[in-house]
Amino acid sequence: MKIKTILKSLIIAIIMLAGSLQADAQENQKKSIFGIANRVGLGVGAGTEGIGIDVATPLSRYVHASFGVNIMPDIKINTTATATIEELGQDEEIDITGGIGRTTFNLKFDCYPFPNSSSFFVTAGLSFGGDKLIKITGHSDELAALVAQGKDAGIEIGEYNIPVDRNGDVNGGVKVKNFRPYLGLGFGRMIPKKRVAVRFEMGAQFQGKPVIYADGVGDLQKVVGQDPDDDISKILDYVKVYPVIKLSIRGRIL
Repeated sequence: MKIKTILKSLIIAIIMLAGSLQADAQENQKKSIFGIANRVGLGVGAGTEGIGIDVATPLSRYVHASFGVNIMPDIKINTTATATIEELGQDEEIDITGGIGRTTFNLKFDCYPFPNSSSFFVTAGLSFGGDKLIKITGHSDELAALVAQGKDAGIEIGEYNIPVDRNGDVNGGVKVKNFRPYLGLGFGRMIPKKRVAVRFEMGAQFQGKPVIYADGVGDLQKVVGQDPDDDISKILDYVKVYPVIKLSIRGRIL
């Protein structure tokens, strides 16, 4: 999905939220000052974003706002990669570790079209932070010695080459945009009518095309001559949306 289309969807969602706020303002005035922050909810959940916690408050009877943090456990995978030394025309095997740990933040606005009869909602907002989707690290004493001699070495990741530094270390990975528009839907209230309730949500972060990066270098360009049909490059070309599925326990604390 193109960025323009995403922005249009967000604008439409914001207009809908604004309309709901205006329609419900008079009723909320009878209960509190525009019904803002007259209740507070807390949620703890888990899903494809990791383990999350958030705090929520109503903007109206139809709209709730929330701010949360998600922590993805740093699950690591150990493997080997091929390091190429251009000047020598030879390859070396290097042990590398891939990790997916990251911390992200969410700002969301839930709209409940039928607040009296249903907990169904549509939501729009932003996910930000945690732009490094996968982190790759590795080390080789042999490659450190070659780099110290002025040789260039790097590990091949699809059509990309992550350089080995003078210490024989490899530090890079896959990253996405730091600010990612979000759209979703589900069942369950941010602030339950009872003290405790369950909430289910599914949606998508529009993260753009992932890129390969290297610490100290930045985004990497494709290497001419590498196989353009490798699986990693295909994944980077098509994985522009990060799916979100989350199940949480909600509590009303005020």
